[in-house]
Amino acid sequence: MILLHCLACLVAAAMGAVLPPPWADPSQNPCAAEPSGGWQLLYWPDDKKCYRIFQRGYPCPETMELVPRPDRKGSAECACPPGSVRSARDSRCHQLFRLGGPCEDGQYFAPDLDRDDRERWGTCEDPLPCAEKDELFWPKDKRCYRKHSRGPCTEGQLLVPSTMNSLIGDCRCENVPDLATYFWAPTGTCHEHYTMGPCQERGGIFLPGGQCGCDPSLPHFHNGTGKCYQLGGIGPCSPGHQFLVPAGGSKAECTCKEGHIKWFGDGACYRPYTRGPCAAGNMYSVNTTATGMAVGCVDIPCTAGKLYFPGGKGCHRVGTQGPCPAGQIVLFQDTVKTSIEGVSYLGMCGCANSDAAAGTFYSSSAALACKPPAAARKLPQQHDGRGAGASPRRSDALLQPQDPCGHRRGTVAWTDLSCKQLYLQGPCEPGEWVVPDRGKGTRKGRGWKMGKCECRPGFTAVPVPGDANNATACQPPTVTLAKFLNMSDEFNHNHNNHNNNATAHGNDDDGDDDSGNNNGVRTR
Repeated sequence: MILLHCLACLVAAAMGAVLPPPWADPSQNPCAAEPSGGWQLLYWPDDKKCYRIFQRGYPCPETMELVPRPDRKGSAECACPPGSVRSARDSRCHQLFRLGGPCEDGQYFAPDLDRDDRERWGTCEDPLPCAEKDELFWPKDKRCYRKHSRGPCTEGQLLVPSTMNSLIGDCRCENVPDLATYFWAPTGTCHEHYTMGPCQERGGIFLPGGQCGCDPSLPHFHNGTGKCYQLGGIGPCSPGHQFLVPAGGSKAECTCKEGHIKWFGDGACYRPYTRGPCAAGNMYSVNTTATGMAVGCVDIPCTAGKLYFPGGKGCHRVGTQGPCPAGQIVLFQDTVKTSIEGVSYLGMCGCANSDAAAGTFYSSSAALACKPPAAARKLPQQHDGRGAGASPRRSDALLQPQDPCGHRRGTVAWTDLSCKQLYLQGPCEPGEWVVPDRGKGTRKGRGWKMGKCECRPGFTAVPVPGDANNATACQPPTVTLAKFLNMSDEFNHNHNNHNNNATAHGNDDDGDDDSGNNNGVRTR
């Protein structure tokens, strides 16, 4: 009862802090004064009537809905529902990335990125061919995934050929011959073979027979624990490792993840140029010597806002040209998961007008062609006290990146130098929203900040089971509450059974309990 009361107080406090939307102002929206609707009604100037927000159809076209106009408080406009855009072929709204619709057979409906209209439009595209025969094309990210893998699908579904185009993937799970060996009857879900899948017991994997188990003949078997683990995950290994079959081997072993080096102090693997196992103010350093590789902790070589380039290239401010080829600028490492590995003090070169090449520390102009700024000139290098050959202070505005948001409040710059609205999902995953990145080196120019993705309030970051990169997902509060309630129900169930047994058999004077005291949690 106390917990529920506290939750009710928090909800009430949160509701008290909610600000009304702009169209709730009667001076801007005459319909806001209506007793039957308030802010749920929008004013349509053509007929001077009030209509319910998000109403589909009249006064809008059949496939569009009524929404507040963002640039005019209290005014309404017609727009396509979320996830859909208009087609120039019929001016109707169609779901994005769907086959058919306004498109020819075998084509899919994609966003039209060539149009600069404020209104969103789509275009018909053909699927790109995949390199491997057993791969399927996924229109949303234009990548290919292996058939019968989870790929881009949600948990419990697998990628199968679409019924409208066998080259395009579709996420499904059915107890049909094509998916029979992947089907798990207790939950009606489908899972990849040799993964954790629906298996609850640690050390068991989902086998082709549709059951959870382990066999010593499998490469997934670990001799030390006598259990099986999914390949590519952390398995029985220390942090920073992956459980993989080495080249030429037949059994999986614990090896450092790509880009990580083992620290023999604790046996874990860390990414160089992050804090790693070191104390605050230090970074994990790796140097190749004549006798081998030397690892250790050294002082962070750069001041805040600058990134380190090895090989005598020194420290350079993010967003400047630094030691990069013409047209490229100093960027943060885009392959580092800061929530897991910490902040990387190592810089990389990339284009200011496109995504940088992933996984590279220094990209040559041959490997990464960028459009150089018009009339750009390279100024003489100046010496930085914290590193040789550091970038000078440039007066040339063409070589100094400008704030893409124009110092607008409530916005932050993104890694691709676009502008994102704060506290919306934006480019983030479900359960996340855009927040300012307050880590070292994220402040730019005259104070504008970069953005990052973070779990929304009430959501909890939890590891993704079996993910090779130890990724996390934001778990909604309903799941957390459900787990709490399940534990409470289980505790009450076990507690009642214990009391009933005690009543039926009397007190046990010697204090022994054959069932063991598990505090109401079922042991396995």
